[in-house]
Amino acid sequence: MADIKEEKIPHNYEAEQAVLGRLLQDNSIIDEVFATISYDMFYSPINQAIFASIGELRNEGTQSDKITVKDQAKKISYTMQDKVDRIKDTAKKRDGILESSLSNEYFEELLNIDPYFSGNIMDYCHIIKEKYILREAIKIASRVISSCQEGSDEAETICNTAQDDFFRLSSTNNEKSYVRADELLGSIFEGIEIANKTPDGITGVRTSFKELDNITAGLQKTDMIILAGRPGQGKTTFALNLAYNICGKNNYSGAFFSLEMTDQQLVKKVVSDLSRVPMDNIRSGNISETAMDDLLQASRLLDKKKLFIVDNSYLTIAELRNRCMKIQKKEGLDIVFIDYLQLMHAGANYRNSGNTKNGFASRQEEIAEISRNIKGLAKELNVPIVALSQVNREVDSRKTPVPQLSDIRESGAIEQDADIIMFISHGNKEEDDGSVDITIAKHRNGRQATINFRFDKSTSSFNEWDRTKNANS
Repeated sequence: MADIKEEKIPHNYEAEQAVLGRLLQDNSIIDEVFATISYDMFYSPINQAIFASIGELRNEGTQSDKITVKDQAKKISYTMQDKVDRIKDTAKKRDGILESSLSNEYFEELLNIDPYFSGNIMDYCHIIKEKYILREAIKIASRVISSCQEGSDEAETICNTAQDDFFRLSSTNNEKSYVRADELLGSIFEGIEIANKTPDGITGVRTSFKELDNITAGLQKTDMIILAGRPGQGKTTFALNLAYNICGKNNYSGAFFSLEMTDQQLVKKVVSDLSRVPMDNIRSGNISETAMDDLLQASRLLDKKKLFIVDNSYLTIAELRNRCMKIQKKEGLDIVFIDYLQLMHAGANYRNSGNTKNGFASRQEEIAEISRNIKGLAKELNVPIVALSQVNREVDSRKTPVPQLSDIRESGAIEQDADIIMFISHGNKEEDDGSVDITIAKHRNGRQATINFRFDKSTSSFNEWDRTKNANS
């Protein structure tokens, strides 16, 4: 905003001063004010320092008045200089302005604000926030202009980043509402009535795997579902089986983001499953006339089905959100698959104060940011998101084949954010009988369980299988 005259930059000194003056005189409203605005929303660097000082004293349990706040503001105002709008060219000049502005006269001015103004403090908090959002919007627009002029990024990257920045900025203005518990009873009983009218009680997205649907009541909207396992266990294949069952058999609309395999490789797996023609034959072209008929018939099963494949080896949070938004707007969207989470990147506009090349102190920190945003996206889109995940190699050396929650790679945030965590493991390591277990190790709204499947690797097919019945027959 350096090229914009100060009077044109959105701000309101009077509103800032009115809020500070009221806070100095009335500590009872501090919590409400601090729940609405933060220090960086103030335009004046001095007002930023004073507001931040009130917050620090509040955290220490100290009452805020003219003397205590002035003393604290002097200590912190210098450390904030890099975060404000480069008030002056030199540190010396900047120091002089800050010191003089923290005079007794300025605090007297704040304390003598007309009671009419300070009486409407929450209205002025909203003005401060509104002006802050407008200033941030100018910054985003300036970055877009600079990126376009420099030509350092592709047009799609610039657009994705800008959309994501504006989305996050608009979220700043969303007030957190509250609701009395008894006001929710109507919708709860309405949900019970809807579930009661559903013959099998499946209220979410049907997977057509009977036991999985019974345990989950279908994959529920806003849920983040993790499917985790070691390489070669069949995570991608099981996810593709789910995707076809959901979109092909049950006519939902789904997006499958692949970071590891090409779109053609994925569709070959689906066609192999539907036709029962081995993948080796499809790859080699060694197809009999009968097998070709089976492939053609399987291909017809995909005709007009809303299963959308996004082949992208470098997927960021911004691109994931924007692609999903486009599909939802144009085609509708009921479920999203991501293969797999640890291959994603947060993207440039999610960097924090870390000192590594990608802006995060560790890869685990970046994965935590990705995980939080996937969960947030599930709520925003109002759909379940199934994200595949790797587990640590230590699992291979254990006698028991089932991973634990702590085995998920970069597990802390993933374990916390997920509503359901399912592990895929081969149920019989000694005998290659094709047995695979899907173990639901975490289920925020239901029970844990293990579901038995038979996996035909040659045709990429998963089928529910009761090993007990099979053994007794």
